[in-house]
Amino acid sequence: MPQLHLTKIHISLQITVSHEDLERHLPSSAEVVGEALTENVVNLVKERNIGYFPALDFLQKQGGLDKDLLEAAETIGWFASKIAREEVQKKMRGFFSTLSFQSIQTLAFSMPNVRPNQINAYQALVDHYTPNTVKLDVIATLLKKDQLEGVANWAKQLFKRNLADSFVGFDVTGVSVIADAD
Repeated sequence: MPQLHLTKIHISLQITVSHEDLERHLPSSAEVVGEALTENVVNLVKERNIGYFPALDFLQKQGGLDKDLLEAAETIGWFASKIAREEVQKKMRGFFSTLSFQSIQTLAFSMPNVRPNQINAYQALVDHYTPNTVKLDVIATLLKKDQLEGVANWAKQLFKRNLADSFVGFDVTGVSVIADAD
């Protein structure tokens, strides 16, 4: 009698939802919010003589960030996360026994990888603080009769092939097999 093999795969994704998809459902533009947040952050960094660009929650705790602007970014980020999650679920659930979302984070609320003296720092900050890019950590469970070789690479290619055309930006940033049991 054939034995079933259970394999759990951790997949990390970075997804950028198109401005058109967001604007169809939201009153504010992600691009406009990203630019306004960048202006606000740059002014606070200069005013307070901070030598780096901090995450938004740091500046929020310090005071000075426009609350309406931050609320708009949170709403847009929530909606971008919802779109990304639903699309991943819809396109990938047929390939796996289960799909479990471990974390979903709007990139705009993370620490930017931009330094004040960097070339094109302003545009890189606008890209970072525009709340249409999300990071997702997914655990996919695969139940097969035969044990698969190279399952991590197979999963990476499967996600790329089925999701890349769904978003304006898509990258599989990491894949690892976390459990392979009989």
